[in-house]
Amino acid sequence: MKEYTIYGGDLGKSRLDILSSTLHDQTTKFLEWGAVRAGLKCLDLGCGGGHVSLEIANMVGPSGTVKSIDADERKIDLASRLCRSKGLMNVDFQVMDAYQLIGFHEYDLIYSRFLLSHLSSPELVLQNAFSALKKGGIILIEDTDFSGHFSIPSNPAFDRYVSLYQWLLLKKNADANRGQQLMSLLRETGFNEVEFQVSQPAYRSGEGKLMAEITFSGITQSLLDEALIDQKEAEGLLKDLIAFRKQEDSIVSLPRIFQVKAKRT
Repeated sequence: MKEYTIYGGDLGKSRLDILSSTLHDQTTKFLEWGAVRAGLKCLDLGCGGGHVSLEIANMVGPSGTVKSIDADERKIDLASRLCRSKGLMNVDFQVMDAYQLIGFHEYDLIYSRFLLSHLSSPELVLQNAFSALKKGGIILIEDTDFSGHFSIPSNPAFDRYVSLYQWLLLKKNADANRGQQLMSLLRETGFNEVEFQVSQPAYRSGEGKLMAEITFSGITQSLLDEALIDQKEAEGLLKDLIAFRKQEDSIVSLPRIFQVKAKRT
């Protein structure tokens, strides 16, 4: 998927490893709220490194299945290896663009995390997902409200990173604040019983505190390509983000995360 802004491949997988470890508890609770249970036929749409796919696979058990798709061939390869190392036999990883999803009343549940914010036409993917769900099927989506970031104390480098990320996605006709739109997008697609909750982790230490500098590194080349920054500013911002992270009294948040579930009735 050419629209995806953050680097892929091995470096992208490493970033997703840290992100998924950081968000594991919040996402697991969301899956439980979404009634993921034994025997369901599920789809992980834009599965990235496959971490949530494996969580869903454990929850649906041997009587259930998970199909996991992503446009990044390298991530799919690494996710497949991880799956095999865990001995899970009910997950199928496939290289596929989310726009190419075709299905008709096929899945009991579809899950997606941090995909729609990178797309210029998220409504097309949601229409595909609607068609692929069985009647009564559930869709679970997590996505960002990037404007909701905060740091304590306020830090100019952190604020600049948050602003640049949003501008970059806008330049690509995407929206880093797509989380705010999920409820209306789902209703417009035809979904009912739309519910939401909001999660926002913040960290004074640990891996979660690395996410700003890691994500900034992941978008730096795209920022340079779009002439939103120059090399000197890029190097300075990364240095300042690292220095701020190392301050013992500093706190950095992830974006606000909208967690939305809806039903095809």
